[in-house]
Amino acid sequence: MAGWRVLLGALGAAVLLLAASPSAAAYEAHAEEFANPVLGAGADPSIAYYQGRFHLVQGDFYNDDNIVIRSSETLGGLAAAEPAVVWRHPDCPAQACTKIWAPELQHIDGRWWIYFAGQENDSHETHRMYALRSTGDDPTGPYEFLGQLALPGGLAIDGVYLPYQGKGYYLWSCLNPEDALVQEICAVRMTDPMTPVGERVTIATPTAPWETVPNDVGLLINEAPQPLFSPDGRLYVTFSANASFDDTYRLGLLQLPRNGDPMDPTAWTKSGGPVLPGAPGAIAPGHNGFLTVDGRPWITYHARLEPGTGWAGRSIRVQPMAFTADGRPQFGMALGPDAPIMVGVEPR
Repeated sequence: MAGWRVLLGALGAAVLLLAASPSAAAYEAHAEEFANPVLGAGADPSIAYYQGRFHLVQGDFYNDDNIVIRSSETLGGLAAAEPAVVWRHPDCPAQACTKIWAPELQHIDGRWWIYFAGQENDSHETHRMYALRSTGDDPTGPYEFLGQLALPGGLAIDGVYLPYQGKGYYLWSCLNPEDALVQEICAVRMTDPMTPVGERVTIATPTAPWETVPNDVGLLINEAPQPLFSPDGRLYVTFSANASFDDTYRLGLLQLPRNGDPMDPTAWTKSGGPVLPGAPGAIAPGHNGFLTVDGRPWITYHARLEPGTGWAGRSIRVQPMAFTADGRPQFGMALGPDAPIMVGVEPR
């Protein structure tokens, strides 16, 4: 397949307003050419662009269940960046001693936060959400361990803090209280970035054919919520559906009406199908994040180079995105290694 060159300037004046995104400083406009994947082994990416550098946080078995941050002036340089360990898991049994999944890097009230899921023993049912908070304003730390979030219900993974219209919320993947084989997207109000209040509500559950593809363990899955604001302030939430270890993993989209209530399950509208199609060398794209580069929107996600390679075959991808004239996000197609991405430079 002929390479697809993406010139970010062609995306026009699209602006991404991300939840908990730090203010842009006066740094030279970013320019580089690279190709996906930007990290050959990894999953569930969360990347922040801050003071002219990209910061990628990772955990899971790729990093011995510790939380690490790779920092680079370029996206193409992340693979060669030395992973700095910002938190080490304790020995089991203990809180967050194993299966450290999907660390999420967010800038909240002048501090960097890392939310992550961890188990206290070998049982997946003990997965809960935990938080680290930086002692200063450096995304590479140091960090202090704040402990477990007291989210209502049991199992909790893939959590993210959502500030919306002057209030705080938390989104995460939870279990259906009546069927432990159904994983949903839950929301709860927060009094601060660490403290939930009140009951949770379910804002998405897998029901459509595209998000209920059978898998070997019999699970129905909606997970990995990620808030995204359009230029006109409307709230969207991406999520991932189906099993992350299968090639059926897909990215979906939830939409809240303008000035809608995130705690009203009936207010959310779900996309009629996947919103980020895969491609050769970019198989099963999902579990995404968002970042802003020089005021423009980008999406990060994991995908596989080869089919049938499971969790071990996942790698980290980044590419520009945009919004339509009516404010709806456009993610394009997942880009593989044959599709060079150019930002801030003229194509040759």
